[in-house]
Amino acid sequence: MNFSRYAIYYIPDLPLFQIGSDWLGWNSITGQETLLSADHRRITDRPRKYGFHATVKSPFALASHSTQGDLQDAFQAFCATVPPATGGTLKINRLGRFLAMTPDVQSKAVTELAASTVSHFDKFRAPQSDQDIEKRRQRRLTPEQDALMLRWGYPYVMQEFKFHMTLTGPLQNDEIDTIKHDANTRFQEFLGQPLKIASLALLGEDSDSGRFHVINKLSLQM
Repeated sequence: MNFSRYAIYYIPDLPLFQIGSDWLGWNSITGQETLLSADHRRITDRPRKYGFHATVKSPFALASHSTQGDLQDAFQAFCATVPPATGGTLKINRLGRFLAMTPDVQSKAVTELAASTVSHFDKFRAPQSDQDIEKRRQRRLTPEQDALMLRWGYPYVMQEFKFHMTLTGPLQNDEIDTIKHDANTRFQEFLGQPLKIASLALLGEDSDSGRFHVINKLSLQM
């Protein structure tokens, strides 16, 4: 399979990952789709291609001097030396116009794990094009976010990082409460549980379908 971009995500263990994948309609580990109703397919259309995850290092094209093998070797070495991170309990939260599973409080350990991942793998990231930069700026970035985007290729990193596992695309105001209730029901057994990031996953974006597939999922140093 040929990949156009790569990403490093947190992917929870089963059964939360399976339930999240069934909710979105795409399992990034098995490469299988879930049959959804037309309405549910609509509300999950935007996040579906990425699979159920929390972004740690956002999708990036590979630098010309690097290969996928180089990236995989670096990922394996990194996971062997980085400790797990814990902090906060999970809940369904509204972030702007979409819903996500988030911790009630984000710990310093989670923020630092994300920051170290972003900086460690930055050497593998191809430079952004002017078109990429302008597309990012259409989201009305703050000056701090704009500076982070220019430095790291993504505006929501370092001090701007907010851990979240996306559940929907943009929703209409009159449907958010209903869908949030549905999400609380579907994920009920995991809400109020502590967040523990004990593994990371390296994924690739299929050049043909645009879907993300897990290349490797590794435990962090215990």
